[in-house]
Amino acid sequence: MNYKFTIFIDESGTLSDIKDKVIVVAAVGTNNVIKIDEIFKVLLKKERLRKQTRELKYYTSGDKTKRLFFENIIKNDFDIFILEVEKMGRKIPDTPEHFAFLCCLLLNDVFSFYTEISKIIIDRHFSRDYDVEKFNKTLKQLLPNLPNILHVDSRKEKRVNVADMIAGAVLANETGKSTEYYKMFEKQIISEKRLNWVEAKRKFVNKKLA
Repeated sequence: MNYKFTIFIDESGTLSDIKDKVIVVAAVGTNNVIKIDEIFKVLLKKERLRKQTRELKYYTSGDKTKRLFFENIIKNDFDIFILEVEKMGRKIPDTPEHFAFLCCLLLNDVFSFYTEISKIIIDRHFSRDYDVEKFNKTLKQLLPNLPNILHVDSRKEKRVNVADMIAGAVLANETGKSTEYYKMFEKQIISEKRLNWVEAKRKFVNKKLA
């Protein structure tokens, strides 16, 4: 039986910040988004999360919240896809084209695994509508048969925060800051692609994109 899956995408690390040696883009797939809501119900019982904006972010969450989140992630049937790009000391322009290409590299693995995807939900990366439209145009040039793409504010569409938590834990593992949380969900990772920016850019150039 085929199911319609929803894909949530977010990144950790910044292309343009030379201090960030690695950027991680994570995708989390599920055919039952209610499972994410149930995780948040558990987390919302914690006073610390209630005092905040109910937005769950890896780098602003305490260890107890992180541990509770990942304990619930591994209880559910989520599929995780990871792209890690070593920046090689470069300050890389954070353009719609560059971010679309990174998402394309990740989504190639997602599409290889799923036969039916209903929509892709991305934590809004660009504030200007023009940049969002440019991102969508570039991604659709790379992947012509894309399903519906939604760019959301994670404060309003909290489900996308699952991808932020995964990406943050992967980056913490890669930089040696913490291996604990990555190890908790490691067995749920369907694909984990690692490459450096030169390799990524070569693929980008081969696509003949401006």
